[in-house]
Amino acid sequence: MQLSGSKIIPASPDKAYALLTNPEILMRTMPGLKRLTPSESGGYAAEMEMGVAAIKGKYQGHMQIHDEVVPESYRLVLDGQGPGGFVSVNMTVVFEPHENGTLVRYEGEANVGGTIASMGQRMIHGVANYLVNQFFTAIAKEAERDMVS
Repeated sequence: MQLSGSKIIPASPDKAYALLTNPEILMRTMPGLKRLTPSESGGYAAEMEMGVAAIKGKYQGHMQIHDEVVPESYRLVLDGQGPGGFVSVNMTVVFEPHENGTLVRYEGEANVGGTIASMGQRMIHGVANYLVNQFFTAIAKEAERDMVS
């Protein structure tokens, strides 16, 4: 399934990039993310609690940033498995100056398999978009909080 979109973060590209790559910020803002632990291979071991309809559970995975061009872009690779199946995400994130802060564009592909895939592509895509919107709303609040302090 293709994932793409853009959001405006009320911060400079440097600050927006820092927010979106900071494990502590990600823990506060990413829906369902419970733990990020640095891994020996680089990146982070991730633990998430996710639920879609009757398919709920803890998911274990790995998240890593590749092809970093600070503060312009990176590629996020995420793989996880849990009781409802697996998910893998490969997404490019681009940061562009904007009059209201930074335009963050994301584009990539998510693959889902197992029981969770039986829910149907349209429902999964809707849930994915909902979670991405929740995440970027929380990141924007973090940026606004930083501007005040």
